Amino acid sequence: MKLKPAACAVVMAFAAPALYAETVRPETAELETVTVTADRNAQKLDRAAPNVAVVSRQTLNQAAAANLDDVFLYEPGVWVPSDNTRRGNAGVNIRGIDGNRILMMVDGVRLPEAYAGGGGNGAISGRDLVEPDTLKQADIVKGPYSALYGSDALGGVVNLATYSPRDFVDADKPAFFGLKYGYHSRDNSHGVTATAAGYTENAEGLLVLTRRQGHETKNKGSVDTRDSSRTKNNPQDNSGYNILAKGNIGNENHRLEAVFEQFYRKNETELLNTLGSSSVVRGTTTVTTTQSLAEAYDSARRQRFGLGYRYNGEGRLKEAEVMLYRQQLKAQDDAVNVSETAINGRPVGSGVRYSDYGFDQTANGISSRAVAEFDTGRLKHTVVAGAEFKHVDTERSRDSTTVNSDGSTSKTYAGSLYPNKTFPDSKRRTFSVYAQDSIAFANGMVLTPALRYEYEKLKPQIDQAYLNANPESLPQNFSDSALTPSLRLSWPMGDVFTGFATYSQGFRTPPFDSATMSFSNTQHGYQIVPNNNLKPERSNSFELGLKYKGENSKAQVTAFYNRYRDFISRQFVGMANGLQIFRFDNLDKVKTYGVEAAASHRLNDAWHLNGSIAWMRGEDGEGKPLDTAYPLNGVLGVDYVQEKWGAGAKLRWAAKQKRVSDESFFKTPGYGVWDIGAWYKPVKNVELGLNLYNLGNKKYWQHVDVAGMANTGVMDLYSMSGRNVAATVQVKF
Repeated sequence: MKLKPAACAVVMAFAAPALYAETVRPETAELETVTVTADRNAQKLDRAAPNVAVVSRQTLNQAAAANLDDVFLYEPGVWVPSDNTRRGNAGVNIRGIDGNRILMMVDGVRLPEAYAGGGGNGAISGRDLVEPDTLKQADIVKGPYSALYGSDALGGVVNLATYSPRDFVDADKPAFFGLKYGYHSRDNSHGVTATAAGYTENAEGLLVLTRRQGHETKNKGSVDTRDSSRTKNNPQDNSGYNILAKGNIGNENHRLEAVFEQFYRKNETELLNTLGSSSVVRGTTTVTTTQSLAEAYDSARRQRFGLGYRYNGEGRLKEAEVMLYRQQLKAQDDAVNVSETAINGRPVGSGVRYSDYGFDQTANGISSRAVAEFDTGRLKHTVVAGAEFKHVDTERSRDSTTVNSDGSTSKTYAGSLYPNKTFPDSKRRTFSVYAQDSIAFANGMVLTPALRYEYEKLKPQIDQAYLNANPESLPQNFSDSALTPSLRLSWPMGDVFTGFATYSQGFRTPPFDSATMSFSNTQHGYQIVPNNNLKPERSNSFELGLKYKGENSKAQVTAFYNRYRDFISRQFVGMANGLQIFRFDNLDKVKTYGVEAAASHRLNDAWHLNGSIAWMRGEDGEGKPLDTAYPLNGVLGVDYVQEKWGAGAKLRWAAKQKRVSDESFFKTPGYGVWDIGAWYKPVKNVELGLNLYNLGNKKYWQHVDVAGMANTGVMDLYSMSGRNVAATVQVKF
């Protein structure tokens, strides 16, 4: 879709992030959105900087959220890279920065890191590990935020906040039970969630159980072959469940809290697009592999345990908390393949290969936080300070057994001896302390300096499985530390305007895999070699913004500039023994910059207008366009709300992607996609919802799914779903 100047002007007039793009129902109209993530202290969203956004429960309902991609469907500048041919959602992209450079948390506890496996837009083990039906809201901080959250927050922060008992029960309503059913036609999926909560004077409890099952996500591909020309998504069956249990005991000042969460998902996929023949040429030798069967069995189980103490007071010390947590991820990516191999046309063998791969990560930690308020003369201080220690163990096991046609077995495949590991098991210890002081002046100006010290040590565990990968060199222990400051200034400009300016530094040590990865695949002709000389990534970020809040309108605009040094990226370094050699190296400089604008307007109690727009540019260390930087995009919406029913429409749009680092890469066309929805409460305890997405049945691509991907003849394989519907029924008592 080509956006004409007039259309852009209309969109800009109603530009607003998804934090405004929600249906404000009568029972929630007076509640102001609160975020804890931005300052690690509760504050109204209207007072937060413009780079802070909240995806509310109402917005999640509008998206009929069933996965991570749905959660951020209406939040411009925030994308979720996906591989719907097998892997699903990888993580989050904020302002062109993605992967483990984005800190993702659930209830303030870091989610397990993603494992991309050496490249690509998907992830072998992704971070779509939280059930959306348990979410109260999703907080987003765009841009580097290491001063409060450490090295994981080089590109931004996402905190997925789950429900607490107090969201359902209190002294006036001591018991709650709810049941929700949801259906999505895009993947023929069904989901059921049951919620129960109870309250007494000194104790509260919550239990949320969810069960989901479905199939592959439909796209706009039409080629239904069993080879690499296939553009329809691969057949897939998936199922999963989630358990969330929370409880606390105590009084208004002292409270003990406990949480248990278990998320599980499994996918069974027929990899039809990988069938057929492929060849690798090395000199005068041509090796051809013909695959007749390929089945994948992927699963992920995440468990979280937490036990904490919380204090709330009326004196200088307003809040204090200590939390112990343990989080464990066990992911499997197994496969069964039947293939034949020929050299220069002569058959040399055939067999069935059984792959047993895993990715495990276990984090144990303790964190503390305190909030104090006091005055010094005419200045009012709000100090947030805390400390954290965490120990993270990461493993990537790989085993393979090939049963040949003559009945013999082999532990060698594509030149690799199994079992092996692409990187050694690692133990990482991190200790950090931070402090922030929000200094409020008498004229309304607020100056907020923050500082964090972090020390991290990574210790590889060399074993025979890693040595089986024949690494060029053995990885060494790594340790580093950093002081990361930030400084934010907000100042009132009359009664309705507030200006914001922010400077912050970011820091990220080399991750568990980049420095130590050693992997060779002779079948596909490439090798990844380790690099013991990787440096930590660092960043400097500048942001300037303005907010407006009137009686019936809100608006905001922010401009950002981020400069990254020693950015870690996979690079081609040459050829050896007929193989392409890749290695993770530090790029000299990477920069991103852009503008995001926002506004909403309430015409009357029933009609609301809202929208959003985001524009950015990115350049890598060689001055080439950063492929993960998104094109101009936005959301425009209108909602109509009555006491018992409401309806709304949203236009999601993006301009054509014109900037790529290589002209052979696919450039996503521009698009405009309409979504419409309605809800109805026939009685007090029942609510019905119906949403129709991509009303015009348009073929389109999300740029983040195909960023840096060569423009082949099968790009329809990565297209988004056509017209599809989602329906929900909720019963609450």
